Amino acid sequence: MSLEKELKNISGLEEQKDRATEYSKLLNTHFEKKNLDALKEIISHIADDQIPLIDSRPLMREFVEKVKVLTAQDQLTIGKHLIECTKQRVTAFDEPLLKVRRALSDILEEDEEFEEAAKMLLGIQLQPVEGEKNEEICDIYVKIAQLYLEIGETVEAERFLRRSANLIKNIEKETLLLRYKSCYARILDSNRKFLEASINYYHLSHKARVDEVAIALTYACNCAILAKAGPSRSRMLATLFKDERCSSIKVYHFLEKVYLERILRTKEVEEFSSTLKDHQLAKFSDGTNVLTRSVMEHNLLAASKLYKNISIKELGRLLGIKPERAEKIASKMIQQKRLSGSIDQLSGMIEFEKEHSVLAWDRLIENLCTDVNNVVEELTIIDPKLVKGKK
Repeated sequence: MSLEKELKNISGLEEQKDRATEYSKLLNTHFEKKNLDALKEIISHIADDQIPLIDSRPLMREFVEKVKVLTAQDQLTIGKHLIECTKQRVTAFDEPLLKVRRALSDILEEDEEFEEAAKMLLGIQLQPVEGEKNEEICDIYVKIAQLYLEIGETVEAERFLRRSANLIKNIEKETLLLRYKSCYARILDSNRKFLEASINYYHLSHKARVDEVAIALTYACNCAILAKAGPSRSRMLATLFKDERCSSIKVYHFLEKVYLERILRTKEVEEFSSTLKDHQLAKFSDGTNVLTRSVMEHNLLAASKLYKNISIKELGRLLGIKPERAEKIASKMIQQKRLSGSIDQLSGMIEFEKEHSVLAWDRLIENLCTDVNNVVEELTIIDPKLVKGKK
């Protein structure tokens, strides 16, 4: 007897219980044989709108559970056929379709087909509601963001992470919160918001698994070094430098020189650049990149600690750039109040202003208060109970 005739005979049985039993037997037979053509035909039959939902819904759920016994490639073949067959009845099979799409997305991700994996999840009908369902929806949005980040599609990743932002507030699942925060830090990093990215990576290092702590700290250090020179960056560098966990990571020596405001040499910069990601080394229109600019600004600040004044020509030599370029960088940093000094264009000199002793004392107090706040914040992240009721 042909499979088509078998399916027709089963659908003609009067009792729903009998139909369910016979459908299940047929499924078991062809899953045991791993007969893909037969399984495709059964799926087409189940999805047909002539089959009552009282039969097709439980049978579709059973099919989705049994499909796991097939190889990954066969699951892709059957899963895609199932999705195609149910296009006209998506709402009727929303639960099994969600499971199928998530399973296929995992397989595609394993094969590093990240864009296809994201598109597979995009086909899921997501309608935020109150309750536990929102956790699953949030999880899917975060997963889509993660997949787009793997292929460098930051704009798409940010779009879906924003969709999850309204849902994440009520989520308590720790693993999902960490994935969300990790995505957020990576997006900040990709958008060259390095200071904010460094702070977020550092927070993640307190929650990450033991084998991921060094990675989170390395990213935090790299982003802090690449951030624009100034007081906020200095505070972040101090936090990382004083954290004993950082002493064992590869970039610690370079971080130390940056924190202590020492002149960075070309060889050291080249060694550090080997630890950076592609987007962190992307070139600007003038041929420089983020690292180059960061190092120039850092060396300029370091020079301001060593010299009372310096000629623009000598500064250019120190930074390894033309004097005109050195003057432009110094001027911009002074305007943004990231460097204390003034430029005398007639004499071609830059005068570095030293802080008055009282101002310097105020700055030390300010930095101490900031460090105390950072400690309280980190304690809150590690265990909120430590600071509750301590006001």
